[in-house]
Amino acid sequence: MTRARFALGVAVAAAASLLAIPHPMVVGADSAPARTEAVPPERRVYMVTESVGLGAKSAMPVAFGPDWQVTVDGTPALFVEQLESKHVRARMATDPSVFGDIAVVAGGHNYPYWDAPRFDRSVDSIIGALREAGVKRIYWVTLREVKPEFVTPSAWRQVQPYFWYFPEVNRRLEAALQRHPDLILVPWTAAADRSDITYDAIHLNSVGARVYSELVRDTVLATANLPARSATSRVPVRGVNGIPADAAAVAVNLTVANPRAAGFLTAFGCGVSQPVASNANFVRDQVVAAAAIVPVGDDGSVCVANSERTNVVVDVTGSFPAGRGFVPVTPVRLADTREPAGAVRQRAGTPLVVDVGSAAGVPVGARSVALSVTATDAAAAGFVSVGPCDRPLGTTSNVNVGAGATAPNLVITRPDADGHVCVVSNVDTHLLVDLSGSFTSSADMDVIDATRVLDTRSPGNERLTGGSTVAVRVAGTAGVPADASGVVLNLTSADPGGTGFLTVFPCGTARPTVSNLNVRPGVNRANLVIVAPGDAGTVCVFSSAPTDVVVDVFGWMRGAFDGLTPTRLFDTRS
Repeated sequence: MTRARFALGVAVAAAASLLAIPHPMVVGADSAPARTEAVPPERRVYMVTESVGLGAKSAMPVAFGPDWQVTVDGTPALFVEQLESKHVRARMATDPSVFGDIAVVAGGHNYPYWDAPRFDRSVDSIIGALREAGVKRIYWVTLREVKPEFVTPSAWRQVQPYFWYFPEVNRRLEAALQRHPDLILVPWTAAADRSDITYDAIHLNSVGARVYSELVRDTVLATANLPARSATSRVPVRGVNGIPADAAAVAVNLTVANPRAAGFLTAFGCGVSQPVASNANFVRDQVVAAAAIVPVGDDGSVCVANSERTNVVVDVTGSFPAGRGFVPVTPVRLADTREPAGAVRQRAGTPLVVDVGSAAGVPVGARSVALSVTATDAAAAGFVSVGPCDRPLGTTSNVNVGAGATAPNLVITRPDADGHVCVVSNVDTHLLVDLSGSFTSSADMDVIDATRVLDTRSPGNERLTGGSTVAVRVAGTAGVPADASGVVLNLTSADPGGTGFLTVFPCGTARPTVSNLNVRPGVNRANLVIVAPGDAGTVCVFSSAPTDVVVDVFGWMRGAFDGLTPTRLFDTRS
């Protein structure tokens, strides 16, 4: 053994001795609640863990409630393969009734992580054992990545021998998602960035035990109905909730929640093959919304395909009647700067010229086109502007993107006289452009120069507090006719102070249980909204979290669009 290897082994041995400290709440390694009647498999939870998860041993049954059977097995300081042999395999042999549909693994703190293949094998092995026991849904709690601002100085000193490998554990667990489609991660890493949950750096105090257990419960409940990878959800729309029977397309807001890994949604009219296009892009555990205009299939439904397991929510804001000027197409990709493989990002300030006039299904002399524009692998945080190539761009954002991130948005814009649209980013980024339809020259609508009608950061305005609503006049101003049936808005949340959502709806109607934009602290996000104006030409913007709000008007519609009070049509969480 080299000196370096020996020193690392000493460090891990020291770590194991620290991690073996039992939590005061632990009253025994193996336990299962006494039951007077059989609990169905879908409400049986088996958890296997070491000292960190054992800190939540008493809190786990409380979090799930009396209608659930929760069994927590564990021993401090065990490696993952030891948890499998001592607890999982032993239960399979002696008491298989503890296993139902759900299992939670909370291990990985006590492992020689310089041997990553060994850890991967132990992950695969324990998942295989749980499958043998009949488990259908397997969860793994990620590790807290200890940060000095959230622990005491003494705890920070104590954690020095071993905290460095916790991020590596989490990376290996992320990789395991690709090998195991039945594995879902419980995001303790993100939830643990607070100072009141441990009595050292990682072991749970009473507050931490409650928060930890409720996070496990919430993740289990929220992912109960996740569609499978590459699944397609069929959503009836014609004749539903006021959508007319002759609707050619619908304006919807697509939301993903609890995705188990990075992926995308594609919305299209049912009855055709899934197109190569995307409407919403997401990463694991992200809640993100994206607007879309979707053709209605011959059976009166729209289809939403998910490339990765995720909850899917579909809200509708209105429809485009047949023969009134909107010409839907099965979404088609017009540009992708990632092709050919290895292509460099589109340079900041350099327009990507997209020929929309010659695309199949776009009528000659089209007034405007509906595009899904996506920025991905951005070199830095920035924004993307979209518009005709015969005018300067770069002053108004259609898409806001973070460094290294992916962000889509629906854009309705007019092409120039040559049928071209230009896409310009202020940072280097890859760009994708998908066509979803166009408006004929006779359509009763118009695209206007972006006009800002609300910016709560401006003098005289006030930042929205959580649970507050602001009314914004949009019809009869900024070039929008007073009798507009729909307005095209870009809604931006700036510097949100909490996790939450924004809803836009006609003023004078009850706030609907839908969302247009989902936000989290410190991340600016934008989304297109097509909504009917309400009383006195106003729309109302509600925010569940404190945030600044920016509303820009990009266009209006009359006969081409029938606006509705926003309505939820589909939610896999229900």
